[in-house]
Amino acid sequence: MHNAENWIKRATDILTDVRKSQTESVPFAVSFLTSIYGAESPQLKAFNDQLAAITRSASGPSNALHHQSGLAVGAIQNTVAELQAGLILGLRTLVAGEIFGELVGLARQILAEQTEATKNVAAVLVAAAFEDIIRRMGAELGGVAGRPDLQAVIVTLKDAGVLKGGEIGTAQSYLKFRNDSLHADWANVQRSQVDSCLAFIEALLVNHFS
Repeated sequence: MHNAENWIKRATDILTDVRKSQTESVPFAVSFLTSIYGAESPQLKAFNDQLAAITRSASGPSNALHHQSGLAVGAIQNTVAELQAGLILGLRTLVAGEIFGELVGLARQILAEQTEATKNVAAVLVAAAFEDIIRRMGAELGGVAGRPDLQAVIVTLKDAGVLKGGEIGTAQSYLKFRNDSLHADWANVQRSQVDSCLAFIEALLVNHFS
């Protein structure tokens, strides 16, 4: 996730080099916390608040830098430890599972009404959930960066051993369903496809997000 190995390698480089710890730890810590926890995370806010407090109370720029570097080193060490322990990935997986679970529940509720209109609405929800869950798995479990073609993400997940056996062909078979649904090509979208893709998403949630 978030190229964790590269982040940890860079963090280790800074932590083991006294000069870099003094000159590069603060800007790196900001980037590190932003990437791993998020720009609006309480971890980043707390770090920035502490930096500001040190600036206000320090006797001078050199004194401030000394204490800010120490703060940054501590933040980097803690984040590396949480990454290596799998705590951050576990939290992200839990949150993702809850969100996808709500989408699945909503789609099933809509499908209960046996009309063409509700089938189409559910198809859009399910197609979007399918793409989101594949991309989330790609980022969290396959090291995928950016937004490559969805087919490429599935191939990466296969190569990484995340998708196995029948999951691979099944995921690939839903690419057309995803395209037809999100482009409102309703003539090519069948209720059976919505139901089967929904069941596939539920299986992925059980296998990878629970």
